Amino acid sequence: MNITSDVSQMVLAIRYVDRLDGASGELEVELEDSMKLWQGPWYPALGDAVSLQIGYSGQPLLDCGDFQIDELELDGPPDVMRIRCLAAYITPAMRTANTMAYENMGIVEIAAQIAGKYGLTLVTASSESESDVVFARVTQRRQMDLEFLKRLAREHNFDFTVRAGQLVFYERPALESVPAAVTITRSNTIRFSFRNRARRIYDGAEFSYFDPDTKELITQSVPADQPSPTGDTLKIVARCENAQQAQVKAEALLHLHNMVFVDASIEGPGNTVLVAGNNVLLSGWGALDGAYLVETAKHHLARATGYTTAIAARRVSA
Repeated sequence: MNITSDVSQMVLAIRYVDRLDGASGELEVELEDSMKLWQGPWYPALGDAVSLQIGYSGQPLLDCGDFQIDELELDGPPDVMRIRCLAAYITPAMRTANTMAYENMGIVEIAAQIAGKYGLTLVTASSESESDVVFARVTQRRQMDLEFLKRLAREHNFDFTVRAGQLVFYERPALESVPAAVTITRSNTIRFSFRNRARRIYDGAEFSYFDPDTKELITQSVPADQPSPTGDTLKIVARCENAQQAQVKAEALLHLHNMVFVDASIEGPGNTVLVAGNNVLLSGWGALDGAYLVETAKHHLARATGYTTAIAARRVSA
C-alpha cells in the first residue's frame, strides 16, 4: 500500500546514506505521532518494505532503492516514531556465510555470478578488462558473498555499490576518469573541510610472491603515478598464481594507499546528483581544487533545515 500522501505531513526528517566500497545504503525516517497512529493502527512490522525517492518538485528524483524496516523507536513527549531501515537486498541468504570455489573465472565474471544469485543487475564499464585477471581457482571461505566480493575488489582495484536493484562494479581508474557530474563552489557550501596527508603515501610498491612453477620468490616493482613526499616504498608479500596477478595486486594496493592523498568533506544544499561513485569538481579552494570521487553521500531532509547533502570524497585529479 502506498501511503506517501498520508504521511508526508508527519515527516520530521529523512536521512539517507549512500556508500561506495561494497557497503549497503541506510535509511531513517522520523515521524511526528501526536495522533498516536504509528504506535497504534499504523504500527509497522519489522521487515515491511519501504521505497524512497528524493528530490525537488518538477525535477528528476534520486531513486534510493528499496529498504526493509529493521528497527523502530518511539520517543516522547512529544511523540516521535523513528523507523530505521536496511537495504532490501540484504536478505537472510545474503547474510549467510558461504564456502565456495570459483575456477577459471575473472573478477567481473564472479561479480556477475553473485549479482545473478540475488536478482541484481550487474553494471560495469565493460565485460572485459585488462585488470580482470582470470583465476585458476579462488576460494571463498566462510564469508558472506558481498564480503568476499569486497575483498576481491579491493585487492584488484575495483569498487562497487548496490543501489536500486543494481550491483555497480567498476575499476577504480574507470570511475576516477568519468567526467564530473556537477561543479561545487565555495559559495555553494554550508561547511567544508579538507585533509592533505603524507603518511602512508608511497613512491612505489614492491610485491613479492612465490612462483608455483619456478619454485622461486619473485619480486616486482610498480611506480606511483606521482612521487611521494616521503619517498617511502610499500612492500607487500602475498600469494599469487602468476605475474599478471602480482602486477594487478601491486597496482591495486599502491592505489588503495595513495588515493587518499587529498580528501574532502563538503555539505551544501540538497543535490540528487551527489551519489557514491560520481565525480564532482570542487572550485574555489585554490591548491585543493580538482575532481573528487564521492565515496559517501548523506542526504538529509528536515523541516528545520530543508534538504541538504553532505559528501565525503577523495581527489582523483588536480
